[in-house]
Amino acid sequence: MTEDCIVFEVTGEHAHFRKPHTTSPAMTYGLPPRTTVAGMVAAVLGLPRDSYYNDFDRESSRIAVSLESPVRRLSMAVNILNTEGSDAKTKGAKPGKHFRGNRQQNVFEYLCEPKYRLYVSLENEELMDQLEDKLSAGKSTYALSLGLSEHLAWYDYLGRFEIESGEGKKSIRSALPGDDLTIIPEPDAEYVSERMPAFMRAQEDGRVADGSQKITYDRSGTNIDVRDESYSIVGGDPVVFS
Repeated sequence: MTEDCIVFEVTGEHAHFRKPHTTSPAMTYGLPPRTTVAGMVAAVLGLPRDSYYNDFDRESSRIAVSLESPVRRLSMAVNILNTEGSDAKTKGAKPGKHFRGNRQQNVFEYLCEPKYRLYVSLENEELMDQLEDKLSAGKSTYALSLGLSEHLAWYDYLGRFEIESGEGKKSIRSALPGDDLTIIPEPDAEYVSERMPAFMRAQEDGRVADGSQKITYDRSGTNIDVRDESYSIVGGDPVVFS
């Protein structure tokens, strides 16, 4: 696998990374899952839907996410409008027409003014070069969003850096993947652990989840001290890849 890493920050007014087991209210993860980061990279590169999962599998990619702003959550009622046209199951739906009956109102949980630093390392050198070219030029094939399409995002490219390895006691900037962590507790820390989707696999009729991972972070956005962990240094930042 390549020994360098592309780093960029994404931010927006709101974000929603839906927890699939929630309905109403539709709750959100505090960080973008690994699959969402892969989707953001695919949007920048303009990769076709369901075509890039092999480039982001366990053996071919390394990804880390750092929380750069405190997690603030807001619940809001949203009117859902069916726009599926002739394929909709809603009675009376017509091709090219919105359904004009009663709307369904759901409660969504949003993240306010989120900011994340993303670390992406792919085995596919061609994709790495294309990503570097796009980000350094301030371009993206498709508009970036933070979970839902209406939550548009913008990015700042920070650079492409070599990956250095380390092990032992360290203050880690990124969220920590894994179940057995050697965290050194801090009295004012606000640790959050969430199990998130991590990998996808393409199949004939679309895609299917292919694994999850437990992610731990401090909701205030501060580093987490660990006693004995393997980590990487990227552009001076201590991170743990998944």
